Amino acid sequence: MKRVKRLEEEGNVLICALGAILILSLIGANVLRNCTTRFNVSSSQVRSWKDSLMAAEAGGDIAYAEVRKIITAGVPTGFPNTLPDGVVNDPSHAFHGWTKSGSKYSSHVTTFGSNNLTTSTVVDNFYSDPATGNRWYRARTRGTAPVNGLPRTGMDDRMGAGVRGDSLLRKIDFRTDHFIAAYGRDGDGVGPTVTPVPNPQITRRIEQISAPVTPFEVAIKTTGSYYGLGSAAQIDSYNSKDGPYVFVANNPASPRYKDARSGSVAIGSAVAPDAVNGMLYGNISTNGGTILPNQYITGTVDNNVPFTIPPFHMPTDLPPPQAAPTTVIDSNTPTSVTPPATGTPQAPTFYLLSTLATGCQLILNPVSGNDTYVAIRITGDLKGKVTVKNKVHLKVFVNGNIDIKARDVDNESHLAANLQYYSISPTDPTTVQFIHIAPPGDFAATFYAPSADVVLNGNPDLIGAIICKTFYGNGNTSWHYDRALDTEGDAVDYRIVSYVEDIR
Repeated sequence: MKRVKRLEEEGNVLICALGAILILSLIGANVLRNCTTRFNVSSSQVRSWKDSLMAAEAGGDIAYAEVRKIITAGVPTGFPNTLPDGVVNDPSHAFHGWTKSGSKYSSHVTTFGSNNLTTSTVVDNFYSDPATGNRWYRARTRGTAPVNGLPRTGMDDRMGAGVRGDSLLRKIDFRTDHFIAAYGRDGDGVGPTVTPVPNPQITRRIEQISAPVTPFEVAIKTTGSYYGLGSAAQIDSYNSKDGPYVFVANNPASPRYKDARSGSVAIGSAVAPDAVNGMLYGNISTNGGTILPNQYITGTVDNNVPFTIPPFHMPTDLPPPQAAPTTVIDSNTPTSVTPPATGTPQAPTFYLLSTLATGCQLILNPVSGNDTYVAIRITGDLKGKVTVKNKVHLKVFVNGNIDIKARDVDNESHLAANLQYYSISPTDPTTVQFIHIAPPGDFAATFYAPSADVVLNGNPDLIGAIICKTFYGNGNTSWHYDRALDTEGDAVDYRIVSYVEDIR
């Protein structure tokens, strides 16, 4: 017998089929929506988020390169002063094409890359060291990347206690630049303006602080060979800001112990273990050496630290030299000089001498007992005695060689920062330049001579630092590095000491 279907059964089947189709359609639509949102976020917004940081860091690199150009050592014709990684020191072209307003330099907006990334930077000289005049720079850089895809924020808009949605973190500007509207173009709260954006974009902002690198960061630094000191020699440290030198390197209970073990040595060549003698209360680094930790080195040993020291050239920002003394000619009568004014670290009283011969003595006096700043350039050799009275801060620039007794470095303050010698690098790199310091005598001073061979004889008790091409010392020297030298001397380079992203 043939069974006949009922119409109501056919209707139920149709309803079930339509319901199944509806459910599957809803599931498909939800999956498609989620996929679209995630694709939109991952393909467009996440990429733009990363690209904007890359753009900001590219602008920061440009700003850092400009800052490094302002080193004040001059650039003689035909002999550019290159910094350790090849950047040419060119103060006359630093921030070329940037807009200057007060102490701020503003770059133009640079567009680069296939994704049309943009970057711009504002650099300001926000601090100058009062003792040296060395300037610190702050660079605030914006990096912007366009956002393609659908104009939707993201997958998670929640905001509450302990909860922050990812779309809020991305801070996408769909219609206006929210940062400029709230904080102004430089992020300092000045001139907030509602600024429309032509297309959706993401902007990230970074801040970098560039600090001056000063010459005297360690007790001894040499790019070439090193040998010394004597087997009974000692290198330690102290901080003159806390008072005169006292030995506390073996006394952890002393409040000055924290500054007593920074008598470090940096050697830019491969040296054997027997090249370094004496007791070293500090670190030692070499470039391919075979120094091993031992009981005579209290700090770290690192044999993989390559470095270079750029040639030193006469600073170009000194005032015109005084008319006298042009030379010191009487070896029997000391030449005593009192400058006409106290000067400043940035503008010392400047004298020009042709030579300071053996037996000659030059005495520098303070003005009315006040801190007095003096610079001297000796175009020939330095073989005589320089006496620096208390309160005098002297820099001696020497074109030739230095051949003196330790007693000829006469610094009454016993502060190494108050007597600084600079050997100007020869324009012909094949020219041999040397500094010879023979006994007798003790001294407190610094020597910055990246092109000179230094030979230190005898057993002096000295305070200071020496930066040179090669170093040889055969005496049982007591060497005390003054940690106050960390910030002394003209800047020879810049390094980034702070990097933060502004998350506002």
